[in-house]
Amino acid sequence: MQHKTILVTGASGFVGRSLCQHFSKHGYELRQLSRQVGAEFFWDPASGQLDQRVLNGVDVVVHLAGEPIAQRWTSAVKQRILQSRVASTELLVRAMLAQAKPPALILASGINYYGYQVAETLQESSELGAGFLAEVCAAWEGAADPLRAAGARVCCVRTGVVLGTAGGALAKMLPAFRLGLGGPLGSGTQMMSWITLADLVRVYQFVTEEDGLQGVLNAVSPAAVSNLAFTKALGSVIRRPTVLPMPSWLVRALFGTMADETLLADLTVRPKSLEAAGFQWRSSTIESALAAIFKAA
Repeated sequence: MQHKTILVTGASGFVGRSLCQHFSKHGYELRQLSRQVGAEFFWDPASGQLDQRVLNGVDVVVHLAGEPIAQRWTSAVKQRILQSRVASTELLVRAMLAQAKPPALILASGINYYGYQVAETLQESSELGAGFLAEVCAAWEGAADPLRAAGARVCCVRTGVVLGTAGGALAKMLPAFRLGLGGPLGSGTQMMSWITLADLVRVYQFVTEEDGLQGVLNAVSPAAVSNLAFTKALGSVIRRPTVLPMPSWLVRALFGTMADETLLADLTVRPKSLEAAGFQWRSSTIESALAAIFKAA
């Protein structure tokens, strides 16, 4: 099998680093866009600059780049979170449409599209929810509409909480948990839809190779868990007590309005499209996931 040529944005991020290592290991030709002056392929979405040569011969663009979500949401930060995603996607789409045959676009998005406090089980056909992050995801995905209209393949990978020790939510939790200071957040009853970093990387490879896949894909494990169940599983794996809950008011005091849409979010999301396509998770329960993560760490 001849491997495809892949262009990755956000290659230096938590997901991007692992994804690039995986693609390189499996024989793909890999290209990266960077905002570092002097990089082989430079881009600056804020000023609309992109080295068009980077797309020559590219089969698939995997777009991960964006301002980090995990920070206090001032008005300026919220504007950066939104514009970094929308402007970069618009820039990529214009450049891709200039190609004789536009490559496929695999666009990172989030399950926050569905909102942050939703009682029912959600799937790809569920409606747009409420909240800042829902607005961001809708605008982000919508920026690819011209590519869809041109008939190119577009996949939006709506991702849940990504678990790995090198970054993301788990890495931020670990210091407190290792000191025996971990515990459930808020009531602990809120549902958490998650995926391991290793499985997410495999999702991106799966979507890259399955040319018939397009539209929305929920990148989560089939088994969402409550925050309390996650907390207990993590404490068990690292052999630490988890008896110090953090009440909702304290979570909000520490993290601001971001807390309600992330740490305290209550979302049960089903990966219906990936299940139908035959994707196989290596870690389908939170216990097996955490055991595998810490064994590999």
